[in-house]
Amino acid sequence: MIYKNLEKNIKKRKEGNMKKKINKKEIALFILLLLFITSQILPKEVNNLDEMWNFNFANCMANGLIPYRDFNIIQGPFLPALCSIFLRIFGKEMLVMRILAIILDTILLFMVYKIMTTLKIKEYLKYITLIILAIIMKNYFTIDYNWATLLILLIILNIELKEKNKPKANFKKDFLVGIIAGIAITLKQTTGILIALATIGYSIFAIRNKEDFKPFIKSALNRLLGVLLVVLLMVTYLILKGAFYDFIDYCILGIATFSNQISYLERLIKNKNILIRILSLLPMINLILGYLFVKKNDSNMLTLFIFSLASLVLVYPIADESHFVLAIVPTLISFMYLIDLWAEKIQIPKKEEIITQCFLETFVVIMAMVSLIYGINSYKKQNINLELSHFKYLPMSKESIASIQKIGDYIQNQEKQVIILDATAAYYTIPINQYHKNYDMFLKGNLGDKGEEGQIENLKNLQNTQILIMNDAYNRNWQNPEKVRKYIQSEMSKIGEIGIFDIYE
Repeated sequence: MIYKNLEKNIKKRKEGNMKKKINKKEIALFILLLLFITSQILPKEVNNLDEMWNFNFANCMANGLIPYRDFNIIQGPFLPALCSIFLRIFGKEMLVMRILAIILDTILLFMVYKIMTTLKIKEYLKYITLIILAIIMKNYFTIDYNWATLLILLIILNIELKEKNKPKANFKKDFLVGIIAGIAITLKQTTGILIALATIGYSIFAIRNKEDFKPFIKSALNRLLGVLLVVLLMVTYLILKGAFYDFIDYCILGIATFSNQISYLERLIKNKNILIRILSLLPMINLILGYLFVKKNDSNMLTLFIFSLASLVLVYPIADESHFVLAIVPTLISFMYLIDLWAEKIQIPKKEEIITQCFLETFVVIMAMVSLIYGINSYKKQNINLELSHFKYLPMSKESIASIQKIGDYIQNQEKQVIILDATAAYYTIPINQYHKNYDMFLKGNLGDKGEEGQIENLKNLQNTQILIMNDAYNRNWQNPEKVRKYIQSEMSKIGEIGIFDIYE
């Protein structure tokens, strides 16, 4: 009896030590990911329009403006509202948003590792996955609704993968999962609704008899309740702030005016980057997942299949690299899960697995440290902006700073109101603390139900105003409202030029 108790205690201690080792390893990995992502984000020059727009949204809310009512935005209000809290606390600088981006993106990649741990995928396959993602994501690390939405999906995916084959009703767990899925809707309503629907009803495919149906219904209703609670809170906020009808106009009716799209075939399958091209074919493995679920009734296969499909909606209608590197994440995890099952079947020697794991662990450490050193040196070599508000302590060329100051001074010194009708407007208006609804993010699909015709009508009613549009010598944004531009050129008088812009009255 004493011997058995002693044996149990020794076993518990060993398990405890193993957990400590795992925790230390995970902490080390988290720090390495943090360092790598920091090295990619902080040295970037301020010239990314998506970064400016997302900062502008949060900054507007930090200044007391209400989304949809006071500034045009087609995503959910949750992320800019959350970021605005940090801007109020730490200062209204884009640097704060970059720090938040580092934290968000690090958690996202770490969650990939945690999901693969839940699936009991081999360590070396986890590192291969992280290395692939680090390579394809390094130019796109940022903070926006797509990154936040993917993180929400991964959190739900990790929770669901811990469940067994048969549907089970657990109010606390299901309600919490429903709330998390509801948050996805407040980030990006289109993708969020799809994630919510998948979360609520996907386990219906796991039902095999009448006894399974009742717990499924209970679970689905509990989740639906959580989703509806979050949506109700968002709608209540919009109604109280007088922004609900504007939300409908921009986020639902206005989407119909967005006619631009980027082809998956032309942009990704035919991509010059070999890795992107190979990964663009990976979604086909979802067919294998679906087949294996039907054949083996493996709940992991079903969960991975459904959420991989849900994430792929991120590449519609804009199938470019920045959307693809996010959309492919659950599918890549699914692929590694299948590779892991195959590796188990062919019984790769343990010695070879250990050597591969050690090599990849070393590679990850070296990759993170070299990237950090390179990032620090890159930051030091660049010109750091100290003149322009909201862009302080970030790399900007002297020419860019001078151009922004020149146009900013012109705007502020005019007796007439000056509006920039171009995608780059925020670049010039952020430092001078100006915001013009619809005009500072002048893009197709962002102008509400009336679209370009509505903006032309607005321009007709403007008094004592100068309009700046980009000179023909420069390339305009692919979503630029060309009808409005042609109206300005044909119906207004050009009175001069400044920087890259023509001036019209």
